[in-house]
Amino acid sequence: MTTSSPEFYVSGIAIAQMFYGAQRLGLPAQQAMVRAGIDIQKALQPTCQVPNEQHENFLRELLLASNDELLGLHIGEQTMPAIYGIITSLAINTSSLQQAIQITHQYQALIGGNSGGLRIEEDANGSMLLKPFMVTEHPILRRHLTLTLLTLVLGMGRMVTGKPQLAPQQLWLDFEPASDNEKKHIEALLLCPVKFGQQQTMFKLDAETLALPVNLFGDSGLAELEATAKRQLLEQQQQQGLAGKIKWLIRDQMINGMPRRKTVADRLNMSARTLDRRLADEGLAWQDLLDETRLQLAHDYLTLTELTVAEISQRLGFSDPRSFQRRFRQLCGRSPAEIRQQLT
Repeated sequence: MTTSSPEFYVSGIAIAQMFYGAQRLGLPAQQAMVRAGIDIQKALQPTCQVPNEQHENFLRELLLASNDELLGLHIGEQTMPAIYGIITSLAINTSSLQQAIQITHQYQALIGGNSGGLRIEEDANGSMLLKPFMVTEHPILRRHLTLTLLTLVLGMGRMVTGKPQLAPQQLWLDFEPASDNEKKHIEALLLCPVKFGQQQTMFKLDAETLALPVNLFGDSGLAELEATAKRQLLEQQQQQGLAGKIKWLIRDQMINGMPRRKTVADRLNMSARTLDRRLADEGLAWQDLLDETRLQLAHDYLTLTELTVAEISQRLGFSDPRSFQRRFRQLCGRSPAEIRQQLT
């Protein structure tokens, strides 16, 4: 395992979740981790940063070993809340499910690092939409990781409220079920209407559900727990350089629209002028980071999806496919078609 800070990473908690969940399913988790190039003793430490590529390779190895089309969901079902440490402690010391979601959302990077998590949107009716996001683009890996995340969030909600039948109001999934068995299992677990093949994965919680009290509420320790979470999050963030943070934010925006300097600066709690100065101090330029991120995302789209060059061009904000192909060749030295031909 590399000792330098990876560009995209998950925490040791996320690796432990997959490792122990796989073990409980009877899978050769240790061998799979070794084949994925992960140092077991280091990677299972909560504050360890494990490159997202190794995280994905670990999941690939487990999929090969299990031949389980529901592996992501089954791993989520096997994960014990205690594995999340401070996150679980924060959740059970809030007063309602809504507060538990809001406060754990602030510290979700302690688990997903900068490779994924949940976005939250609240409407005027008091309902909440939770939208998973991740840098993983491979559709099979993404499907399993999404199912793991949904299962874990639901399991945590059921645990803190003491209601095993807790269910979202509605679930939308951006993939089709691999089989009728998967469809039935997802519906049986979520206990709510599920729409497959949607544009975006998200699930909705209504105001009544969000108002449910937390079963183990004890506000006396919440401030101290949150202080601990803040220290752990700061420690994790300090391991990641400015360039890595900016490229993650650019990639996140690029997947969902066009990245803007001001939006990135706002997410980093600084002005656009301060962002420019910080970049200059480190010998960096916004356009260079934009190009590097665009090149990596284009490469991922070409190798991990079946999107056409025109579709990739549009997603990355180019005016037409020819502009994209010229720029890609300038940055990569090869055309998009040549990259794809390597896979055939």
